[in-house]
Amino acid sequence: MVEPNVAELHTGPDGGEPLQFDVIATFADGKTGQLAAAEWTVSNRTSGSIDETGLFTPSAENGGITYVTARFDGIEANAELTVVYDEELVVDGAPTAGFDRRPEQVDGLWLYPENGVNFPRNTPSIQFQWNDLGASGYRLRFTAATTDLSVYTTATSWSADEATWARLVGANAGATLQVELSARVGDTVQGAPLRTLNVNRMDGDGTIYYWSTSASGFLRVPYGGAAEEYLTAATTGRCVGCHDISPSGAFAFTYDGGNGALGVKDMNTGADIVSSDAGLIGNFKTYSPDGRYLLTSANGALLLHDAVTGAFLWEVPVDGTATQMDWSPDGSTVVIVLSVEHGADWIFTGGRIAVMDHLGDGVFGAPRVIYDPGAGYNAYYPVYSPDGAWIAFNVSTGDSYDDPDANVYVLPAEGGDAIALAAANQTDGITNSWPRWGPLPDDDVLWLAFSSKRNYGAITAGAPQIWVAAFDPEKARAGEDPSWPAFWLPGQDPAQSNHIPLWAE
Repeated sequence: MVEPNVAELHTGPDGGEPLQFDVIATFADGKTGQLAAAEWTVSNRTSGSIDETGLFTPSAENGGITYVTARFDGIEANAELTVVYDEELVVDGAPTAGFDRRPEQVDGLWLYPENGVNFPRNTPSIQFQWNDLGASGYRLRFTAATTDLSVYTTATSWSADEATWARLVGANAGATLQVELSARVGDTVQGAPLRTLNVNRMDGDGTIYYWSTSASGFLRVPYGGAAEEYLTAATTGRCVGCHDISPSGAFAFTYDGGNGALGVKDMNTGADIVSSDAGLIGNFKTYSPDGRYLLTSANGALLLHDAVTGAFLWEVPVDGTATQMDWSPDGSTVVIVLSVEHGADWIFTGGRIAVMDHLGDGVFGAPRVIYDPGAGYNAYYPVYSPDGAWIAFNVSTGDSYDDPDANVYVLPAEGGDAIALAAANQTDGITNSWPRWGPLPDDDVLWLAFSSKRNYGAITAGAPQIWVAAFDPEKARAGEDPSWPAFWLPGQDPAQSNHIPLWAE
């Protein structure tokens, strides 16, 4: 066996004390003793290194949990080592004394993030924000199995630099960070209730394309990066909106608002596949996953196009008015909204979620309703999850356009009980609109992006921005709220009004 078999070390910017490991062997005669030689390795080299004698030296940059392995003559033994990274960061000469007193609990101190938020490990640093108590200084203390980091500041917000944030989330991916916020107010210490941050073990993938009314067009954020203009009034000379992306990289959109001309561009070359003068209309759009078809809506009708050329093929027969379609990932069905009072494809009431079977070659079965929200309610903006198991959508009491009481729900793709994403929705009256799923991760957590007019701490007050929430399918299957509190998508311009996130690989 390896001794010590379980151990904990502390390290920091100046490093930490090394720890000697030994191998205790049982020999053929039944006696035990220390082996003079063995091959030593560690499973997590970011937390430290081990030499040929079994001496482990902790990293001066990271903590972490590592398994120490000794091998000799084909036999191996292991020990578990936890390296805790301790550090104090002092911003602008903020006071550091007196914070170890028992704090007086203060409600409403935190502004952002919400308690319990779950985010991909490659998410850029959260900007921690809190209310001003007129304090001489504040302390944020981050603790986890491998971390004990205190930040002292006189400001009412803090964002980690890239290295510090990587240290916090890298060592705690797949685990939970606890954040303690306290303030020195006179001779007292006041503290907020503890907050937890769930760091997902996987990175966020793909790029989020969203419509900004401020830019009159589309911007995009590669996950973890900064927003850049994609197609806007500045680059096209016209307002563009309502978008979808084909498997082959065609970008479909609409010129000049509702009932405007359909446009399609090749994302690789920027060339027009369908130009604005082609005479085609398409308010909402969805591509078949095999890349053969583009289905659009116009004035309550569903129109099928050739996805390669954009050419109109035929109208899909539907009894009544339909809009807001999404093709299932396996291509077998299309989810649509059947509306009652249909003023426009984007403004209607009495919306019901229905599915149509795709029978092949652009032929569809009759729609069958899988969710009716009932009198006085409206269901709309349905979209399949990347595994095809769930449909996310909106429910509100008003019409389908920019309704303040809109909230995000999910239901099984085959139909069943709808579940409100209560944690992600946060509260009523903040226009939680148009959910879109992220790419399928190699994990048991899915991701949803949506637009919301909630406050982003003290930075935006009710401006529509893109927010992201984690989704647990196991909880959804049990009929429980499957969502975590949402976080603000880093990389956006908080001065803009952003809507309709499309998260593509």
